[in-house]
Amino acid sequence: MIILIIEEIINKLLNDIRSIPPIFWALNLLQMLEKLAYWCVLLQMPIYIAQKDITGGLHWEQTVKGLIFFWWALVQNIIPIFSGGFADKYSHKKTMFISIIIIAIGYFVLATQRNFYPFLFGTIILGLGSGMFKPALQGSVAKTIDKTKSKTGWAVYFMLLNLAVFFGPPLSKLLKEISWEAVFIGSAVIILLNLIIILFLNENNNNNENKEITYYPVIKNIFVNLLKPRVGLFVFIMSGFTIIYMQFYETLPNFIYDWTDTSGLANALHLPGFMLMETARGTMISYEWLYNLNAGLVFIGVVFVSWWFSKIHRNYALIIGILFAGIGLFLSGATYYGSFTVIGIIVYTFGEMLTNPKFSEQMSTLAGKSEKGLYMSFLNISLAIGLGGGSLLGGWLYKHYAEKSSLAINYLHTHFGINNVNPTEAFDKLSEMAKLNPNDLSLMLWKEYQPWFVWLPFIGIGLISCVSLYFYSRKFKD
Repeated sequence: MIILIIEEIINKLLNDIRSIPPIFWALNLLQMLEKLAYWCVLLQMPIYIAQKDITGGLHWEQTVKGLIFFWWALVQNIIPIFSGGFADKYSHKKTMFISIIIIAIGYFVLATQRNFYPFLFGTIILGLGSGMFKPALQGSVAKTIDKTKSKTGWAVYFMLLNLAVFFGPPLSKLLKEISWEAVFIGSAVIILLNLIIILFLNENNNNNENKEITYYPVIKNIFVNLLKPRVGLFVFIMSGFTIIYMQFYETLPNFIYDWTDTSGLANALHLPGFMLMETARGTMISYEWLYNLNAGLVFIGVVFVSWWFSKIHRNYALIIGILFAGIGLFLSGATYYGSFTVIGIIVYTFGEMLTNPKFSEQMSTLAGKSEKGLYMSFLNISLAIGLGGGSLLGGWLYKHYAEKSSLAINYLHTHFGINNVNPTEAFDKLSEMAKLNPNDLSLMLWKEYQPWFVWLPFIGIGLISCVSLYFYSRKFKD
């Protein structure tokens, strides 16, 4: 009986997938290449910018990293609010073509600049291009998905997106081992491959290409729709999830590099060398491959999870997803031991694979047929609030309460009266003064300062979002 039910579920799911038109798959190939390039850079940026004990990095402060991510997130997520509406009215294809060129320029700037302002300018260029690309792509995807198949369509979209993300960490690690510059140049080459696909992409959704562009009606339409209570409140509430999302991808990599001990797991699993990294504390699982656990699970499970929760109202599914994401983030950094980090990543991933498709599905459902790109761009207001605000908050909290080099400097000042220590040398200096090896010193600092407290504010933010979403669902029933 159970086998027959499972077989029926799989057959229905496959029928939904077969009904999706061919252009959907071409658009997803565009998304996959863009995401592969983006992920190669995103995964390395927190380490490259702010990790104090790596060779060739920028070695800037965590607060500087937060400021860079703030402007990157702000530009990348404010631009779609306007570009989505213009892409709907004029041309998704042309918008994507121009955005690809801009993204590539941004990667080349990041590859060549090591001073703050030119580097910041490169991230802003990258954010501009990415902000133009995403709503044009998602608007095109939304038009290809029948409303009755939207749950499956968006789940497949996120599954393929995460297939690209899955290949991002090993490729990013490979490029990093060549040089830091190779990470950015490699990503530029990958994104430029999309120009070939764009040339063969037909577009039949725009009938206004020969008309003069009138900006006022488009901008007015943006604010008219955004100020609808049902839309504006939902967008604001979901910023709580995007704050958690930002910490997982911006702050947690530094935390893992600083604190998480995965040496026991690496030995127990007999992992190959390409999945490992050498640190002062011994051989650890590389943070790139820890994040690949997230991408791999999403790729394998997002379609099934979305289908399984299709009977639950979108907003209640979102509440469950946000709860799991918050708990998973906390577990990822709650202890010194790598096994808990792995469990936390798995729990967070379940929350993410439930939340992201439902987030897009809800916005697509609220939109009219001719406003898909516009409403998909509203997703980015939540991201602007969550990623922008979360980057500043996360950078500040991590610097003062969890960064190992900062805590070492504080310990040297408090216990040894030593000041003016270079952050890149602080941990080694403390090791010398305290006469402890890196493992014992890390454990001492962990017990002294309890850096896991840095995750508690984000648990609170997630709970507030869940409660708010519950009352929102009671008020706006559909």
